[in-house]
Amino acid sequence: MSVRKVLLPLHLWAGLTLGLILVVMSVTGALLVWRKPVETRLNQDKFVVAPGGARLAPDDLVARARVAHPGAELESIRYYGDPTAPFLAYYTDKEFVHLNPYTGQVLGIRKRYGEGLGWIEGLHKFLQIEPSIGENITGYTALTFGFIILSGIVLWWPATRKALKAGLTLNRKLKGRPWNLSLHKALGAYAAVILLVSVSTGVPISLDWAKDALYPLTGSTKILPPTPVTITAPMAFSGFDAAARSVIGVFPNAVETYIPLPKRGIVAAYVIEASAAHPNSRSYVWLEPATALVIQARPYAQAAAGLRLYYWMMSLHTGVMGGTAWRIILLLGALSVPVLAYTGTASYLRRKYGKTVPQPATARAASAPVPLAQLEKASD
Repeated sequence: MSVRKVLLPLHLWAGLTLGLILVVMSVTGALLVWRKPVETRLNQDKFVVAPGGARLAPDDLVARARVAHPGAELESIRYYGDPTAPFLAYYTDKEFVHLNPYTGQVLGIRKRYGEGLGWIEGLHKFLQIEPSIGENITGYTALTFGFIILSGIVLWWPATRKALKAGLTLNRKLKGRPWNLSLHKALGAYAAVILLVSVSTGVPISLDWAKDALYPLTGSTKILPPTPVTITAPMAFSGFDAAARSVIGVFPNAVETYIPLPKRGIVAAYVIEASAAHPNSRSYVWLEPATALVIQARPYAQAAAGLRLYYWMMSLHTGVMGGTAWRIILLLGALSVPVLAYTGTASYLRRKYGKTVPQPATARAASAPVPLAQLEKASD
């Protein structure tokens, strides 16, 4: 009882303080779970091309992208094994140029975080403020949400089998604050596991220290990328054609290829192989910029366990693995958060400012075994 008395105000005030941010993050997350199929259907002119003939060389496509978007510097390219997928050129102003890989036609320019579901992604990840600030806010908010969920489980935990049944059952005969509490507890009990998975897989994406903690957690050591022997200024680059040939030579069965311009004297490319365990199973290849010679290659299976766990968590969090069933589960878990926020807030406000609604005797009897109800009665 003493532990619950300590947890109850912490659970309450953490929820009241961060409730609005949690609702924003959950609703946007629910939308992003379905991003790929929705975005492809709504923007077919940018995301779907008709296969036809041989693909143009990457450097040719990059030249066309630069003509279409001359106001910023190119950062990277991305292309896919899917014959209906576009070629993407990404710029330092966080905009994508979509091109038809067969004809070179520019399909459109898309702001990564500035329109459609991209804007929703920016709101979810960093609240559409400065990313270095916003990601810390969302990361620590998610971490606090983990405490809210765990403390809610402790507060809800029934002492008897009869109380367990009552705690898992929504009492439809209740009204007012008792109804809010009944819905809050029953829904929270069912959603807790899903929400804990979302929180635990999302925190390392936002907080670097949480990502780094996965290495000692898995008993592995972070493997640093190779360091170039020399860095020339300005840095010579052999071009994307040569880099693509080198990458294909190491990983010939790639279904997704990412090649950036050189940074710190090295080209750090990665691919997703056809046999990959999930859509974020990144196999890396590091190239010497001026010659495109392979310095080092590391298949996903040879990556440190902490890094493999991180990418697995990323795929689980974003719903790109697990199929439609897992997306639906994530959607339902995310949509439970606004309901929990409302019922928790309404219960508090009714307790502080509202009047008690008399309950039928049958409703009082049904709700009596629930430990939280007893706790709140004692705390009053």
